Amino acid sequence: MTKAFVAIHCETGKESQIIKKLRDLPDIKNVTGVLGLYDIIVEIESGDSAVLEKTITGYIRKVPHVLSTMTLITV
Repeated sequence: MTKAFVAIHCETGKESQIIKKLRDLPDIKNVTGVLGLYDIIVEIESGDSAVLEKTITGYIRKVPHVLSTMTLITV
């Protein structure tokens, strides 16, 4: 099982909209709004690292109003 945390920086005021979109993805285990440099933390878990990568690069980074991400893959 591969697990990652993705920190998302987004446009101000768009946090709730992005959180709603992310909660619909099957490999997303938790989505939380936070204060600081990043606005949202996403926990992703998948049995396949390729699926995990596709979730991050193919969906999360393409959500409208997402400005940047930082991915932390657990070891």
